[in-house]
Amino acid sequence: MSCDASALKQSFGGFAVAIVMAFAQVAQVAQAATPQDAIVGTWLTEDGASKVDVVASKAADGSAVYSGKVSWLKDPTRDGKPLVDANNADAALRNRPILGLEILSGFRAAGAGAWTGGTLYSPRRGESFPADIALLPDGSLELKVKAGFMTKTVRWTR
Repeated sequence: MSCDASALKQSFGGFAVAIVMAFAQVAQVAQAATPQDAIVGTWLTEDGASKVDVVASKAADGSAVYSGKVSWLKDPTRDGKPLVDANNADAALRNRPILGLEILSGFRAAGAGAWTGGTLYSPRRGESFPADIALLPDGSLELKVKAGFMTKTVRWTR
């Protein structure tokens, strides 16, 4: 069995090109990976009734923690008065305005377009629930909210 030098050179040349292309693809995937601040910005809730501004802040350990406040309400008043957190389990907090209320708190980047460890406060229910957030390929934000054995999934858009 003889070995043709030009065929060997072509084989290894093609192999080298394939390796270079594979590394380029890996670099593109790494660049396309979701940065941890990708959720920062304004999001329209699924029902279109409110917008939430998500921001990053530094935790004591230097890591980023994400939270969100209600920045807009479709119907900001009821009976001529600003909407308040009337359903809050804590009676002392029931006069807080919904506009400006922090409803997302404590989220940390978990990699691959995911944020975990936080809570979502529901002014309608007056309760906080553990939640996870994922940035979907279409650019929407998916929130998986856990209430006991139940999980509710909602999507927010920019």
